[in-house]
Amino acid sequence: MKKIFGGILLLVLFSCKQEPINTKISGTIFGTSYGIIYNAETNYQEEIDSLFYVINKSMSTYQANSDISKLNRNETFEVDAHFIKVFEASKQFHSQTNGIFDPTIGTIVNALGFGPEKKIERLDSLKIDSLMQFVGLDKVTMANGMVTKLNPQTFIDFKTI
Repeated sequence: MKKIFGGILLLVLFSCKQEPINTKISGTIFGTSYGIIYNAETNYQEEIDSLFYVINKSMSTYQANSDISKLNRNETFEVDAHFIKVFEASKQFHSQTNGIFDPTIGTIVNALGFGPEKKIERLDSLKIDSLMQFVGLDKVTMANGMVTKLNPQTFIDFKTI
């Protein structure tokens, strides 16, 4: 009797076990590629791509019509909620790292050839020192959804966050 009951119990346990459904999606965004695997039948590719589009439109320094590109061109406008959230987080990390983390380092990033602007060919320590005058989160303010650069040469780049 115990063997029969044990056999039935094992049969029920193993027959009820379902294999997970792994959905895989992938694409390219932010100058790189991504891959996501999740346990569901629903394909969320469109939703994920639309979220990436919104973030890219807000903070991509490689898109001329993005909020951050407009800001870096010294245009005045109201930034979106995503920009505000990342800006506030940047201020917090800037404070926690005593200024080591600084999203205004974009001027130097561009000079080194890692940003959307043209690389400076003859870059030496003197030129870097002269560009550092445009770096510093204290050169950027935000109030009521409006971001203002106090120095027009400051270049904001959120890629590191």
